[in-house]
Amino acid sequence: METQIRRGYIDFPSEWEHVESRSVGPFVTRVVHRRSDGSEDVRTSRRHRKNFGPETETADRPGWFVWRPASLNWWIAVLFMIGSWHFISGSVLALIDWPNAYVIDLVYFIGSIFFTAAGYSQYSQSINAPEAIDSAGNTRASARRRYIGWQPRRIDFWATFPQFLGTLAFNLTTFAAFASVGLLGYEVIVWVPDYVGSILFLVSGGAAVIEFCHRLFCWKNRSITWWIVVINFLGCVAFMISAILAHYLPVAVFGHLATWSTVGTLIGAVCFFIGSYLMWPEMSNEAA
Repeated sequence: METQIRRGYIDFPSEWEHVESRSVGPFVTRVVHRRSDGSEDVRTSRRHRKNFGPETETADRPGWFVWRPASLNWWIAVLFMIGSWHFISGSVLALIDWPNAYVIDLVYFIGSIFFTAAGYSQYSQSINAPEAIDSAGNTRASARRRYIGWQPRRIDFWATFPQFLGTLAFNLTTFAAFASVGLLGYEVIVWVPDYVGSILFLVSGGAAVIEFCHRLFCWKNRSITWWIVVINFLGCVAFMISAILAHYLPVAVFGHLATWSTVGTLIGAVCFFIGSYLMWPEMSNEAA
């Protein structure tokens, strides 16, 4: 919804005229100002934390392969793609009944490490997003780099921090899979972290949709970013379904629960791989 003057955490130039703000609950997701030269400056949460600059009317033609190792956005995409590929590979091996379960568990665990690296990078990017903009529209970096931060009134915090925590939970559950434990041990060290991690991913995925749409949902299928947040959210839903089906039940509700759980993991990993890859063409408008 539109609000009165609300600028989130960003310090805008005092000579800029505030035009409008958009927010969902306490979260400011979009701010519009009129600069001294009469042009409009539109800042959105996702673009700002990724240092893409102000929103523009026309986008450059996206590049489907991008080589920018100096950019944190590039590394976030690469790390998520590698992690997703490991989860895809582990799921496929499980579905074809690969005889060596240790190999499958190892592939999942390695994938979870890449997920965590990507998740923390994304969270770090969010809490270190520029907090000030000068009169020329250039962002000013924070004086002190943060390695951890608690910023619950920012939507980008909820789009990144829960996902980072979820990746840590996946680290635990994939590592615990190496251990031979009974039913109670499985519930405590394998299923519970998987379930909690999936919930955290859902929270993050939902916040990412709100951050982009400026409301609970929108239909902007011509936008690459829209496809990223929607596909990633569907991946979070698939992981959640997988975690639910992975719960051990004395009497299965329907046959082959483990198989369907693995299928859910596979679908979720494919969604995350596609969403991560699409971050490359999204970078076409990244500020230099």
